[in-house]
Amino acid sequence: MGNLSTRDQALAVTAAFLLLKLAICPFVGLGTNEAYAVAGGRLFSLSYFDHPPLHFWLAQLGAMAFGDNCWARLPFIALGAGCSWLMFALARSLFGERAGLWAVLAFNLSIFFCLAAGNWMLPDGPLNFFLLAATLTLSPLAKEQQLSIKRWAFAGLLAGLAALSKYHGLIFIAGAFAFLILSDWGRRVLRTPGPWLAGLVAAAVFSPVVIWNARHGWISFGFQTGRAATGHHFGGGLFLSLAVAQVVLISPWVAWPLAQGLRRAMPSSDEAARFLLWLGLPIATLFTLIPLWSDGGMVQWAMPGWLLLLPLAGKYLADEASIRNWPRTWLAISGSVFLLFVCAFVMETQSGWLGSTFPRVFRRGDPTADNVEWISLTSIINRQRLTDDDRLFVLTSGWRDGAKIDQGLGGDYRTAVVSNDPRNFAIGIDAKAWAGRDGWIVLENSDSPAQIAALKSCFAFVEAPSTLTIQRGARADATLTVWRGDGFTPGGCALFSLQNMD
Repeated sequence: MGNLSTRDQALAVTAAFLLLKLAICPFVGLGTNEAYAVAGGRLFSLSYFDHPPLHFWLAQLGAMAFGDNCWARLPFIALGAGCSWLMFALARSLFGERAGLWAVLAFNLSIFFCLAAGNWMLPDGPLNFFLLAATLTLSPLAKEQQLSIKRWAFAGLLAGLAALSKYHGLIFIAGAFAFLILSDWGRRVLRTPGPWLAGLVAAAVFSPVVIWNARHGWISFGFQTGRAATGHHFGGGLFLSLAVAQVVLISPWVAWPLAQGLRRAMPSSDEAARFLLWLGLPIATLFTLIPLWSDGGMVQWAMPGWLLLLPLAGKYLADEASIRNWPRTWLAISGSVFLLFVCAFVMETQSGWLGSTFPRVFRRGDPTADNVEWISLTSIINRQRLTDDDRLFVLTSGWRDGAKIDQGLGGDYRTAVVSNDPRNFAIGIDAKAWAGRDGWIVLENSDSPAQIAALKSCFAFVEAPSTLTIQRGARADATLTVWRGDGFTPGGCALFSLQNMD
């Protein structure tokens, strides 16, 4: 990049990828998990059913500032740019400026870290930002340098905010203490008040999650631990499929130098490498291995661990670039493939052409359909058909559909999920307050007759249905059936009794 310093080159890379995400933002609708975050955040709470509260709060802040649309992502896009810069600063502090530049390139060329966690309204966005910030704050420990008491307190604040984003932050804190315990110098550090002050600050920041769970029967802790412990068998099928999915999401062109950097670091006596291994490897290993003993497991669970190990890829690429030319070829090819992927994803999101033309490509469903918004629901469900503002609620049978409905109607209607798995849609709902009022039922045509009957049983009378097809160009992505119901009767709901959980 001409005569730019390494720092300025890293800043230019961060700015370029920020502009790329802003450019594609209006062409990619909110995904289900993004709409779910906005819907959950509409009711302020100390915590929520499936995750700590921070990304729900940020999603609602974005929606309040920019509307229930793609621009609600702006706080998360800003966090993604912050992660990019923190990656450079962390790798630079541990391995030098050239390693920092290569690390920031690897970070931004990753599909998951750049386009998902660094772009969409997911808990991974604030989690990654605060994990990197906490690691950078603690990085002098890798060179056996003492931290001031203020720096320890700041590290505790950042680690607490990471835990307030996703429970992975707690494993990060445990890894930091393990790093100190397993060296003579680290044990001397633990005899000082700094680490314990950091732990107390982190606990204080995380305390809203504990308070909320204590008031709600520890449902969030139980839900998350249950996901990792479901089933009682050892098997390799799910493990292998999720391991491959991790490589795909990290991006094969990034996963390879990451693996090489990890291979070189494992036998190394370098304290900087040991520092990163203790912070990142427990997270990456635990969540990669969970499918071996459980029916649970999700591809994104291990990603925060790989994120913290990414500076090792930067070091590997920088070392190789100092003696060989292939890293520059890697950069050119990786950048080209990444941009081709971005273009293809945006085009498919807009048109659905690939899935329509080559249906075997998406035999299990087009993943870009997740970003098709249901805003056309307003053509059927609107205030003009209501006689008073008290009749603003919609019932559906699944939390994913509930998220799409909530975002499609701009939050004007309270969405309730009548099922055994309502997630956040059961929180803050007092069904008795709706007794006798009129509302709506929205179901996808894939719902079973039993589900349809259960939803209809929630009203004294249900009108004839209307049908709405969610179109993407000439392609139909979903067919919705909409009923208007008169006289809500909460005691009549067959599958799930709505309850006030706040």
